[in-house]
Amino acid sequence: MQQSVGFSKKYGAWALVTGSSAGIGKEFARQLAARGLNLALVARRGDLLRDLAAELESTYAIQTRVIPCDLSQTNFLEEISSACVDLEIGLLVNNAGAPSFHGRFLSRSIAEMEQTLHFSIHVQLHLIRHFAAAMAQRRRGGIVQVSSISGNLSMPFMAEYSASKGYQLQLGESLHYELKDYGIDVIVLSPGATHSERINFGMQPEPVVAAALDNLGRLPSVIPGWRNQWSAFKRRHFNSRKQVVQAMGDFQRGRLQPPHDIIE
Repeated sequence: MQQSVGFSKKYGAWALVTGSSAGIGKEFARQLAARGLNLALVARRGDLLRDLAAELESTYAIQTRVIPCDLSQTNFLEEISSACVDLEIGLLVNNAGAPSFHGRFLSRSIAEMEQTLHFSIHVQLHLIRHFAAAMAQRRRGGIVQVSSISGNLSMPFMAEYSASKGYQLQLGESLHYELKDYGIDVIVLSPGATHSERINFGMQPEPVVAAALDNLGRLPSVIPGWRNQWSAFKRRHFNSRKQVVQAMGDFQRGRLQPPHDIIE
């Protein structure tokens, strides 16, 4: 209970979580509710959001605001900001993102690549800029930037995805330092494979989310799970960049599935 009171007192009464209908985003909603925060829940599937909202209100006696929103649309920020204009969002969890793609770069159309970059860069950047401005005026707030362990490595056959995750990592770590001037805590969460609707292996979402929330205000970034931490550390410090690219390329090549046609 003490942890819950302290958390809500530090960041305010309301948190906004994108991609909160499933997976890591849903777990963020649950753990923040357990810490006493009211929740603005954002995702495309409104029915799942309403079910989650009812569950959290009943279990944790909090308030919720359901915001069904398709983040692929150009007016996503207007929809979200207008839906919570009367709420003081003190904590932003930037979780929504495009699914990872594994395959050859030339088998992807520009439209598909731009969709990945839209979710991983454009959406997160605009939400941070919008909500951080209000946090800065209040001189308190928090931002959790959900990236991926692939952002720590160059990943052949996942080129634009890992590059976009690297952008999230660099942006978040830089803002961890810069936004401290305004009383805003920023952390980048870089999980490896995590159980979700699309993935049935890897870590469970509970310790992944806890790693971010427990270290918010302490660390610029965190990789949950000792296996993931060791893998990233080993490749950063014991191998040359050439060795890392070669190793990751050989590994990813073994997972390729046809077809591999080049799109003109």
